[in-house]
Amino acid sequence: MWNRFSIKVQLILFMTLVISIVEISTLFVILDIQQKDSKNNAILDANTITKSLNNDLLKVVLNPTTDSLADITFRLSAFKKIDGLILLDTQHKPIFTYGDEKSILNQKTQILKENIIHTDDNMLIKENLEAENYTFGYTLININLSQYKQKHQDITQTILLIFPFTLLLGIIISIFLSKSYTLPFSRLLAAMKESDPTKDKITIVQTSAKNEIRELFDEFNMQMEQINNSSKEVRLLNEEIEDTQKEVVFTMGAIGESRSKETGNHVKRVAQYSKLLALFYGLSESEADMLKQASPMHDIGKVAIPDAVLNKPGRFTQEERIIMDTHAQLGYDMLKNSHRELLQLAATVAYEHHEKWDGTGYPQGLKGEEIHIAGRITAIADVFDALGSERVYKKAWDDERIFDLFKEQRALHFDPKLVDIFFDNLDEFLKVREQFKDV
Repeated sequence: MWNRFSIKVQLILFMTLVISIVEISTLFVILDIQQKDSKNNAILDANTITKSLNNDLLKVVLNPTTDSLADITFRLSAFKKIDGLILLDTQHKPIFTYGDEKSILNQKTQILKENIIHTDDNMLIKENLEAENYTFGYTLININLSQYKQKHQDITQTILLIFPFTLLLGIIISIFLSKSYTLPFSRLLAAMKESDPTKDKITIVQTSAKNEIRELFDEFNMQMEQINNSSKEVRLLNEEIEDTQKEVVFTMGAIGESRSKETGNHVKRVAQYSKLLALFYGLSESEADMLKQASPMHDIGKVAIPDAVLNKPGRFTQEERIIMDTHAQLGYDMLKNSHRELLQLAATVAYEHHEKWDGTGYPQGLKGEEIHIAGRITAIADVFDALGSERVYKKAWDDERIFDLFKEQRALHFDPKLVDIFFDNLDEFLKVREQFKDV
């Protein structure tokens, strides 16, 4: 439960607890000292009284006359702290009593044995009556402690009155200290949240402290610098890997196309067409660029098709068409086990770029938006370029014939929205074709 509180609250509670314990402990210590002081003062008062009346008490012991007893009674009445007094001879027989002798007599035996008996309200003290080192008798004095207790109560009330102010002061000091102690950690936490070394964003924390806080800040700054440097190296390596991966993908796509006697510019044009369609369709720049890198692999499965079928100049027989159509599945099988996002997308493109919007395509017979957008885009890009290019089995089509086919196959072969995008931005596609035309 303690850990649910913030460090600042924990410090305030801890300081408040310490102050409370110290003040309560101080109160008990003072009360104990006062109690001992009362006892000592009572004993001192008893000694003082006994000494001041020593000669008169001796006279009473030796010759107890009426006048001497009256004189002792008068003098004792001046001592307000005395509730009672009994004068005993050496045989412990009462010679003279004053005040409340009953409470003394009730504990006479114990007093004679222990010399001092302390209760909450009174102290019973035995004092020897001596002269010339000879004991003539004893006085048993009952000292009233009410005056001492009143003094204790006054001191206690003063302490209790000061206590809340001291506690408040302690809380204020603890709040100030808690801020001083938690501020560096708050700054450090803020710097950690603001920093992102993977994006070259580092917040350096400064401090004027000369203690462990400076060491903590310096270590944090050093760690951030090291992470930043390491992140830069990782980013460079990732960029190099991605560039290599893109090169390999493009080269593999070109190899696949070259087996069917097509030029490397075909995959370049398909890649550019695919990116344009993706952007006009509403995909993000990164998604469009990813498709541009993946689309050259759409016919990678052709590397597994026999040359006799792949490069046949005439129409395919039914058996040859079945073999040729397996290139979509073959391409997918080549790429599907990769964990790379680019190759996963390339696998999808290879698998679905021959699917048709009306569900009559292959190899899965997908329909409409069941077909991945990458497959639908690549289908238009590939067909547009293939029809306008010469193949071993056909001549290149003129633009009007290609455009008529696209219009006819809108919502049949092709995604109708993509067909509309193609015609709305036709000039852009023709620019790409001109830029990467076959020599």
